[in-house]
Amino acid sequence: MCGIVGYIGYREAIPVLIKGLEHLEYRGYDSAGVACLNSKSRIFITKEKGKLSELKASLNGDATGMFLGIGHTRWATHGEPSRANAHPHMDSRRQIVLVHNGIIENHAPLKEELLKNGFSFSSKTDTEVAANLIGSYYQNGNLLQAVQRAVKRLHGFFSFVVFAKDEPDKIVVFKRSNPIVIGLGENENFVASDVSALLPYTRNVLYLEDDQYAILSREGVELLSLDGKRLARKPQRIDWDISKAQKGGFPHFMLKEIYEQPSVVKTILETRLKNNKISFDSISPATEKKLKRIKKIHFVSCGTAYHAGLVGNYMMGECLGLPCEATVSSEFRYEDPVVGREDLVVLITQSGETADTLAALREAKKKKAMTLAIVNVVGSTIAREADFVIYTHAGPEIGVASTKAYLAQLVVIALFSIFLGSLHPLRKKDFTRQKIQNLLKMLPKLPNQIAEVLKQKKQIEKCAKDLHQNKNFLYLGRGYNFPNALEGALKLKEITYAHAHGYPAGEMKHGPIALIDSNQPVICICPKKSKTYDKMMSNIEEIRARKGIIISIATKGDENVAKLSKYTFFFPDTEEMFSPILTAVPLQFFAYLIAVLNDRDVDQPRNLAKSVTVE
Repeated sequence: MCGIVGYIGYREAIPVLIKGLEHLEYRGYDSAGVACLNSKSRIFITKEKGKLSELKASLNGDATGMFLGIGHTRWATHGEPSRANAHPHMDSRRQIVLVHNGIIENHAPLKEELLKNGFSFSSKTDTEVAANLIGSYYQNGNLLQAVQRAVKRLHGFFSFVVFAKDEPDKIVVFKRSNPIVIGLGENENFVASDVSALLPYTRNVLYLEDDQYAILSREGVELLSLDGKRLARKPQRIDWDISKAQKGGFPHFMLKEIYEQPSVVKTILETRLKNNKISFDSISPATEKKLKRIKKIHFVSCGTAYHAGLVGNYMMGECLGLPCEATVSSEFRYEDPVVGREDLVVLITQSGETADTLAALREAKKKKAMTLAIVNVVGSTIAREADFVIYTHAGPEIGVASTKAYLAQLVVIALFSIFLGSLHPLRKKDFTRQKIQNLLKMLPKLPNQIAEVLKQKKQIEKCAKDLHQNKNFLYLGRGYNFPNALEGALKLKEITYAHAHGYPAGEMKHGPIALIDSNQPVICICPKKSKTYDKMMSNIEEIRARKGIIISIATKGDENVAKLSKYTFFFPDTEEMFSPILTAVPLQFFAYLIAVLNDRDVDQPRNLAKSVTVE
């Protein structure tokens, strides 16, 4: 959630830190700050509540002559958003300066102990406890040793970057769960919580593993294990350009990412589907043998990725005669899941750093289940720790509300479902080779079909203008598109703050029907090629009888739905299995337009962060 950036080298530190923090703004934050060390070993620190613009205004361009520094954008956990609680934090002896992501669970007893030993506190954060604890051990001028002693006493999941007033030649970094990446330069080095902050300066990076240290100097970077042993690791090269993390003329990242979806899907299909055959470079013959022995599949994920897992349930159910279930990561990790060697646990995550999904992965591995990560961010923790990974390669997604990453997940899950169905001895009897070939022929049409949906901007704009002042929306779908009812409602909640609820349409008479009157908008997802098309039409009739405002998402040319609806958004004809990939697009666009009309902060909605790296 929070953003970290650090620099040591020959450049002025403040501009590097500010530019890095600008690239981390999308993560969500409520305050920001920087701290630097000048040539006379004097600490310069400035922090402000609010947006990064407030911090830049307070700096006023006067802070120069500093070549080591750390910066932070904070998303409040312990302590309200305020200047006092903003990072960086110092120890009360003003020797140690620290920025921190995550939660220190035993901060309360440590704070009590430090108060008794003469340390004072100016904030309500757990971060200041870490700064003072390191400061209490900083007695012989050895920052690394002080950090190592402090880490032994800190409980929780966290990462921090720290420097000391009397050691102007180094920055010490420690990672436990929360992501940290090191950027390598010539006579300069960088650290950040997200690679996007590093790309203006370098594409050569090192990802820290859990319980590892990095010591940054101008000359180089040294990696150490928890017990202090030196580690050797080759850097990775980032293959996407910083321009991909910029708006490119669009008013919002979210809109840009919605329009990128045809090219994202096209890239996935061109990479994974060749000569009517699906291939995954991460699935070796040995892995295929293990997959053939799988007896149950679990999709485990959070938020939008959970909805992708729900769609995955239906996709796998069409291809395989195996039990399959989708579970929210935070429930999976705490319910003592019954999984073992014959289970495949599929972890779905855009960032690859989601705390609950990472914990679920480790729980599954502890119980000897086979683990597959479907991840967007290359080199992320979940991607590294899973038994094998399929990257979605959607490119950087900056908008907090996921769009292109969701579609990429759906396409990858569809490909993997067909792949596993054609491989596994327990595939469905009606999942014939002819059916597989028909599906494979339909897949390449998806990019153009998504682009066709996007051409309905005017129709969706008209509906959004008419309804943007409504505060309650109901979303209904069946089968493959029930998860998209949840996803459409989530999108609207995230960026407009309206009350929106998704339901399986068959549940309408079990409660939600009480909401329907002449002021109630109801979004109905009704693809023609659906096993439950007639049932969905009956639901629409029931809504119409109660004068509800019907907004339908229907197959192109379906005039029966259009006649019953006040607004209709059409999508091209496709197999039911692929329909969620198309029906998601108007739902995204509708939410985006309502957010804009209500003057919401589309890319950084309140209280939300792009990557939830703490519980």
